[in-house]
Amino acid sequence: MSQLIAIASGKGGVGKTLITAALSVLLQRRGHRVLAADADMGLRNLDLLFGLDGSIHYDAAQAARGKCLPGQALLPVVPGLDFLPASQKRTWERIDIPSYQYVLESLSGSYDYTLIDCPPGRDGAYQAATALADEILFVVEPSPSSLRDAAKVMQYAARQKRFHYDVILNNFYADGVITPDAAKARLQTGHVAGLLPHDDGIDRAAGEGRITCMADSLPFCQALSATADWLETGKAIEETALTALLPKHQAQAEVLPGLSLQRRRQECRNWRHYRR
Repeated sequence: MSQLIAIASGKGGVGKTLITAALSVLLQRRGHRVLAADADMGLRNLDLLFGLDGSIHYDAAQAARGKCLPGQALLPVVPGLDFLPASQKRTWERIDIPSYQYVLESLSGSYDYTLIDCPPGRDGAYQAATALADEILFVVEPSPSSLRDAAKVMQYAARQKRFHYDVILNNFYADGVITPDAAKARLQTGHVAGLLPHDDGIDRAAGEGRITCMADSLPFCQALSATADWLETGKAIEETALTALLPKHQAQAEVLPGLSLQRRRQECRNWRHYRR
């Protein structure tokens, strides 16, 4: 029976699509059959990270409308990992939610893990995308807006009596203004399901559509492996070991020698775009 895991966030641009793609690949490398489903209707991006842009003929919305069989909407990424694309034309307002959920549930039965890349926020689209989830992972980056929005959506989940959620801290630095401990305190959580470092290597792989070729030695992949362990065994992650993988901000300047401070900041913003 598949475990359905929704990757969600309070705001966009915090790395949920990257985490969905990379975690899917790591689980596939461990011998699991994995389905990665893009549920961000009208704004899909998961296909880009898998290098499947231009390869999509059918999507989940078409399967929900009966325009194709559910299996026809699937695309193989690598052996053991398949992709279910979201619609680029139809937003959630134009999706028959029970039909979509039937498609997702019927397909997920053939996999060990189904990872759902959800739309950000807490509106009807979020509710539709997470309705079948056994676990919700809220992705948070070290910014005041991300922390505030994540806190709100976690409070919303609790009010809905959906307590099967955890937090992944993403894109953190060792010397950041917002530390992992500060983020946990703001979110009022004593533990996390992941602590992921800023990593230029994984950003490049994502931007070039090469997530399936990412090196296990990347700090991001080493840290995300702890999350995969947690999913497999339920054992709490060792945050001390993961903290050692966090880089310092100074390392970012070394990657961009000879650039002005203004230009360097712009390049950093461009790279962080890939963490959407």
